[in-house]
Amino acid sequence: MKNNLKEYTPGTSRVEAFSDGVFAIVVTLLVLEIRVPHLPEDFTTQTVISELFHMSPKFISFALSFFVVAIFWVNHHQLLQSMEKTDRSFLWYNNFLLFWISFIPFPTAFIGEYPLGMIPVMFYGSILFMAAFSFNIMLRHVVKSNLFYSTVSKEVIRQSIKKGKIGPVIYFVSVITAFVSVYISLAVFVLVPVFYFIPQKIVRTDTE
Repeated sequence: MKNNLKEYTPGTSRVEAFSDGVFAIVVTLLVLEIRVPHLPEDFTTQTVISELFHMSPKFISFALSFFVVAIFWVNHHQLLQSMEKTDRSFLWYNNFLLFWISFIPFPTAFIGEYPLGMIPVMFYGSILFMAAFSFNIMLRHVVKSNLFYSTVSKEVIRQSIKKGKIGPVIYFVSVITAFVSVYISLAVFVLVPVFYFIPQKIVRTDTE
């Protein structure tokens, strides 16, 4: 007797809702790491300005990480909107990505406290590498398992995969270059989000 059982492939609505919740919590945790400075009772304007200046690495690390998380969210949202269905493997690939995304607040606080420390810089780069890597393998699974709408442009998908390789490679390089100069690594952290600011379009080619 022929077995006609097939894996149930639900839509993307619940995955997107859960993921959006995680992204929202992550950006909230990022800002919670910035604490109001302790000032003496007789503080002056100069004292406040001085304290805020000393906190500038924390402000910068927050802004950078918020920008990075926002780009991941935009690309993640666009990917799910282009998918017709999911499967069990995709759910775990997505959870793998969210694991690394949700961990970003810790290295953000770490590098904000010690912006020129080699270990904090390497640690920050490593987490971003894993987040970029996990998104890349999730995208590859979507393509391999044919989870996109049938009308999605195959050429644009190939371009997206090609572009997706760049992030993990550059973040890996940032970790290695920290041995030479943390300034090079910090420059990479700024340049990569700029490169991915405009997400690769995954468009549909209507045939009707």
